[in-house]
Amino acid sequence: MRKGAAAAIAIGLTLALVAGCNSGNERQATDARVRVVSQNLLHGIACPPATDRCRLSERVELFATQLSEAGCPEIVAVQEANAETVEALRGALPEVCGDRYEIVWDDDPGVDRELVLTTDRVLGSERIRLAGPLRSALWVRVAAEVGPVDLVTTHLASSSDDRPCDAAICPPPCETADTVNTCQARQAADLLDAHTGPRSVGVLAGDLNAKPGEPTLEVLHDRGYLDTHRMAGNAACDPETGAQCTSGRVDDALTDMTDPASRQVERIDYVLVHTRRDCRAARPTGVFAPEGGPRTADGLVFPADHSGVQATLRCETTAADRSATSETTRTTSTTTSDGAAVAPETQAAVTAAFDTLFGGAVTDPAAKLAALEDADLLRDSFIQRMTEVAALAARTSVRIDTMTAAGPDAVDVTFSILLDDAVVLDALAGRA
Repeated sequence: MRKGAAAAIAIGLTLALVAGCNSGNERQATDARVRVVSQNLLHGIACPPATDRCRLSERVELFATQLSEAGCPEIVAVQEANAETVEALRGALPEVCGDRYEIVWDDDPGVDRELVLTTDRVLGSERIRLAGPLRSALWVRVAAEVGPVDLVTTHLASSSDDRPCDAAICPPPCETADTVNTCQARQAADLLDAHTGPRSVGVLAGDLNAKPGEPTLEVLHDRGYLDTHRMAGNAACDPETGAQCTSGRVDDALTDMTDPASRQVERIDYVLVHTRRDCRAARPTGVFAPEGGPRTADGLVFPADHSGVQATLRCETTAADRSATSETTRTTSTTTSDGAAVAPETQAAVTAAFDTLFGGAVTDPAAKLAALEDADLLRDSFIQRMTEVAALAARTSVRIDTMTAAGPDAVDVTFSILLDDAVVLDALAGRA
């Protein structure tokens, strides 16, 4: 055999062996696991003031105990979170799970926000505001046993603030046929898709305020997201018994949260997983701590009006999947205006006008009514209503967030409404 031919054969054999080793490494996948819990933890803003947001600290302690009894799952998504929730978690978690959990929180002042607890290394995070008032979505990437997990948690619009889309409140990628809720679902999926790589496990978890089969779930299913509750073979929600349901308890009093017999009537909370990775839903998957407890000394049984949901994901995982956990920059999205600056004296005048419009209670309903047209027709109902809300109105205030010129005689303003110094409505817009 000629030397050149022998050399060529040797090189070919070497390349074949190298290729065989590499493909073998790709094929040598192991079955890795990650556990995800999602819980709407009830901000309690509608609860009587004397109850301290329906005993928020005690409810958080109960939830932390439930996490401990479940073995401190690796990823926990929380909705209706705020600074008080974070403070309560920082006090409760070390007592039950030691220092295992990191709290991913960006100090957002809103009362209805999201946070993530994780025992894994955090690689990145970003929050975006969603269409309509109040709502946001939080993306977090962690380095898990299955490789990178990209999770978005969110709390979508409920029936009280859902409405048909228009160009003013529903930006692209939303469609004119959408409602605010389905628009927000598209935005949350876009956020997750923007961050999720081919080796990432993509998870969307939260209170979606939509039942199985409704348009919001169809939008997400069309984007490749599967309902782990059904993947695991669980039954549908039974409103007669409350089995497999996650929502229905009252949210403005402790009545149901102290009653072990109280039941849920619909399933609107989810852990969804994207099909890009080969994952299956194993046990336990479904409603998290459906029976509540352990009962606290003061009789609390459930940590919130919602039941939590959980998913145990078992994913085919290669060494390449595990090595794909590259560090990412933590960011928090902000919005800037292209408008011109507003003169200080104009800012002061507009701020004073908004304070007058939104701040404080109507302490003299009859005097206020005298300034209205058709006073006689409105008197009784107006006085009754304003008397009822006077105490609540005294706790409200307005915060001007941005102010930009919109012409020689107009100013565009974005503002937030605060209750007890916590943001309850944000991303509101007006022109003065």
